[in-house]
Amino acid sequence: MAAEPFPAEALPGTEIGGGLPGGYEPSGVVWHPGTSKLLVVSDGGLVSAMNADGTSVDNWNVSGDLEAISVTDPNSPFVYVGVEHPDSIVELNIDTDIVTRTFDLTPWMSGPSSRGLEALTFVPDPADPEGGLFYAGLQEDGKICSFRLPISSSSTVTTVTHLATITPVSGRTDLSGLHYASATTRNC
Repeated sequence: MAAEPFPAEALPGTEIGGGLPGGYEPSGVVWHPGTSKLLVVSDGGLVSAMNADGTSVDNWNVSGDLEAISVTDPNSPFVYVGVEHPDSIVELNIDTDIVTRTFDLTPWMSGPSSRGLEALTFVPDPADPEGGLFYAGLQEDGKICSFRLPISSSSTVTTVTHLATITPVSGRTDLSGLHYASATTRNC
């Protein structure tokens, strides 16, 4: 697959990190269309929300080495955060600042403390009973696992259904990010 060129209309870039705490190491970012905010996670356990220009920063402490973040529903206050070790997905309510559930992925993906879950995205599917599937990438071996989580059918169940393990490029490791582009219906 060939890389798409960087869009010239996006240049020059905008510095958005000025409002983040010192030592903040961004690991994942996603646009939340319902709040019109960028959501950023750090290795140090912070989830941050900010305007597109980096202003009005809010921070939430979420325990763990956070590596990725995904929005499943623009009308919902729930976001899903990928934790590197132990490999898991945390459900965070950004209206209440409360972690409501943790989904354990270690039966299917587990890497050393600094080579675990590194990428997470949600692919919506109206035909799926939960509204879509999560795809999580493991840095250690470069594989991507797909999961169904009970995000629509329950607010308390933490059962994880593993659907598939994908090897995008044989022999390649160090996967570090995933994003689903709904406009092109492609995983990136």
